[in-house]
Amino acid sequence: MALAGAGYIAVVHALAARSAGLTVRSVASGGGTSARHLAGELDARRVTPDALPDGAGLLIVATPPEFHVPLALQGLAAGAMVLVEKPIATTLAGADRLVDSVGAGVLRCGENLLHSPIWTQAMSLRSQLGPLSHLSLRTLQPPPDWGHFREPLPFGGVLFDLGPHAIALALGLADDELVGVRGSLRSMRDDGADDDARVELRFASGLTASVEISWVSEHTVWEAQAASDLGVLRMELLPEVLLEFGGEPVEVQLRHAGVEPTLEQFGYVDQLLDLVADDPARPGQDAVAARRVLEVICAAYASAASEPTDSGDAAGRVLGDEVPLPFTGDRSRTPMSLWRD
Repeated sequence: MALAGAGYIAVVHALAARSAGLTVRSVASGGGTSARHLAGELDARRVTPDALPDGAGLLIVATPPEFHVPLALQGLAAGAMVLVEKPIATTLAGADRLVDSVGAGVLRCGENLLHSPIWTQAMSLRSQLGPLSHLSLRTLQPPPDWGHFREPLPFGGVLFDLGPHAIALALGLADDELVGVRGSLRSMRDDGADDDARVELRFASGLTASVEISWVSEHTVWEAQAASDLGVLRMELLPEVLLEFGGEPVEVQLRHAGVEPTLEQFGYVDQLLDLVADDPARPGQDAVAARRVLEVICAAYASAASEPTDSGDAAGRVLGDEVPLPFTGDRSRTPMSLWRD
């Protein structure tokens, strides 16, 4: 495989590739120095981004988000399978280009949690709950201090970058048609990008899910809870991996011996194995599903731009007006511009 990008997440993919039995043959990065270092560590070729996929059968796009669409299109045009990190694009128009260009090719978005052992077991238990009466998710952590996060974030902040994880899990757990989104965003960053978000998802059944996503938490908490009249399902990914059903712990079964537990627990190894498997119905988040997640995020940013019209959520925080889905706003605008401009 070939790697576009040489930062933190590219290193994670390189480690997962080793555990999955894949070889990184080429590394490219706009910075140059980081690509040389990572290529040396992997005994791979350092190439320029325009040379990708450099003959590899799989291209992983782990760059800052503004490069996701052109590099993914480049990989698809060369006949490579493509795994592009989340968020899939900086605009819905960019996501549309990828959806329209996949054709007979293979493209997945890097939603690694959908390949994790805890998610597989949680979804098996979720089937026993039937229609939900409660759904909540929290993805809270301190601010990132590496790579492009140290620079201004013109396309969006925490909801744009970290939010795709929580939104993807919320859509999977709800198993319902999403009809409306409300959002509230805050920023303590110098660039004005959001670092604290609250999102409310309204589904056709009447279920309303709450999602909290933050870079201003002192502690890291990634958790989800789903409930119905038939029981309660709770999963926690950080600070430790826990799964409960009906208040009782459920053992999370790992699949691979000799693999670094974090890489497997967060689905990075199986994400690659599922992608290269000879299976036309490959698991994972395809371009259409990734675009749907971005659509929810854009709707939340657009909602946060509106004047609040009621008292807000259960915690007292005022949310913007509901934005209906499918999203009918300007698809050429970034999430940040939908909120700030």
